Amino acid sequence: MAFKLHSRARTWFDVVDARAFARSLTPAQREAAPRFLMFDAFYCCLLVGLDGGRQGRAADLEPTDFFRGYPESYRGQAELIAGLLVDAELRRQDILPDDKESIEAEMVRLLDLKSQTRLSQEGDELLNLYAAAGFQRMDDRMPAPHTLEDFLVGYHRLWSANA
Repeated sequence: MAFKLHSRARTWFDVVDARAFARSLTPAQREAAPRFLMFDAFYCCLLVGLDGGRQGRAADLEPTDFFRGYPESYRGQAELIAGLLVDAELRRQDILPDDKESIEAEMVRLLDLKSQTRLSQEGDELLNLYAAAGFQRMDDRMPAPHTLEDFLVGYHRLWSANA
């Protein structure tokens, strides 16, 4: 699986890097501080995109991959992410819970339990498109963050507004 970011996401999230926060820490504290990885940013975008049930445009994605496969801290979430993708696609296509045949067809189309992401190539590509839509929604509804704290407050407000 090759993950791709929205073409504006890298710049938008650049300030969220925990290094800005870490400047106020001692070297030992800095080493122990959690890192905000670019994959964390991708995941935040993905959750917003999947929740909204909208796909972004392939033309909005960076041409090169920023990460292949899941980082170690996300590997245990492969099944959850795959399930969220299936759910989003079922909702997007208005497939009802009692339409077992259509649900099975979607699962066959989207899943590949032998892959690291548990998704087929098409499922992997859709994941990038949902993340692109999530980024677009965040960019439209949140001010660009200047610190990790700004991002977390804005992200919380985005979810609170959807509740």
